[in-house]
Amino acid sequence: MRITHVSDTYLPLLGGIEAQVSRLARQQAAAGHDVEVITTTPAAPGRHGISTTVRDGVTVHRIAARVPGGWPVHPRSTAHVTARLREAVNQGERPDVVHLHMGVLAPTAQAALRPVTRLGLPTVLTVHSVWGSAWRLFAAADAVLGWTRWPVRWSAVSELTAAPLRRLLPPVKTGAGTSGGATTGAGTGGVAILPNGLDLDAWRVPRTERDARPEGSAVHVVAAARFAPRKRLLPLLAAVADAASRLPDGALFVTVAGDGPQRAAAVRFVAEHGLRDVVSLPGRLTETELKRLYARADVFAAPSPAEAFGIAALEAQAAGLTVITHAESGVAERVVDGATGLVVPGDDALAAAIVRLVTEPGLLDGLLERAATPPSGVAWPEVLTASERVYEEARTLAGG
Repeated sequence: MRITHVSDTYLPLLGGIEAQVSRLARQQAAAGHDVEVITTTPAAPGRHGISTTVRDGVTVHRIAARVPGGWPVHPRSTAHVTARLREAVNQGERPDVVHLHMGVLAPTAQAALRPVTRLGLPTVLTVHSVWGSAWRLFAAADAVLGWTRWPVRWSAVSELTAAPLRRLLPPVKTGAGTSGGATTGAGTGGVAILPNGLDLDAWRVPRTERDARPEGSAVHVVAAARFAPRKRLLPLLAAVADAASRLPDGALFVTVAGDGPQRAAAVRFVAEHGLRDVVSLPGRLTETELKRLYARADVFAAPSPAEAFGIAALEAQAAGLTVITHAESGVAERVVDGATGLVVPGDDALAAAIVRLVTEPGLLDGLLERAATPPSGVAWPEVLTASERVYEEARTLAGG
């Protein structure tokens, strides 16, 4: 199968969409598919122009412009995407599917959607981000363009990200080709759920028991995210301070890995609240370093309601950690409250959940025992099968 991915953001940028698209493309190439990626992300900061490289079996076409701030946008990206697809068709390399990946701001993927369908190419669009109030902008665009009626196989990485898209799509009859259980979207088979994938075996790490850890016998809570407002790491630290004030010395230890604009504020918070013996802020960790951290941890905290899927949380789950997560996040879709983790309604409940894990007899050990079985549907063989099924549905929509 010839697969073309279109994504505004891609490696070397680091984020949820970038990680998922690059991993998916590599997995598809390893499975024997002919895979290419078209992106407006430059190969390195400051680079510009058009370039093509091949890495891990994936052909990457970059359309990079000189843009203040280095944002991955290009004023003529739609023309370039269309030209590349026409070139492939003319060379006898017509894509079997074009898979577009969309965040809230994804001008290339959004603008290329209509030209791709007009070329008659099977088209899949995956929503990777929480739209929030932006859904009204997409609704306004639909009133003008009617984009929900284009021959596109709609998909999303979670039920959370699928919900606003389902709200906009016209209804169809139940059972009309609805991968992932969706039942809305006229002529498009609803919204399929295409979760992010992970090599679960690679993240399964041997567990270090509490009495053998350098952090001591404390319950070890970890988080790994960018220090940015939507990740809500500062409210997490406030909850940690509250919990620590209710617990005996040495009962709790917290590691928050990551970098970003709010990290300096986090360092100040730890110092001002006397948490240096409770909280570690090691900065951004490599994959190997994260695995070592998770091997000596118990709980992963995912406090943001804006987490569309939560790859970092999935990695921690694969490593055998239990999870505390916000009830409105995509992470909560993989957590059974009180069985495989704790689901909290907001910031105020975080501290109480942490205290429960430390003080409630048998709670944490029971959660960890059940967390030894990773979530289903997210291993790469499962994700590749789901993707190929959606691709075939896109081909049907396109008349192929």
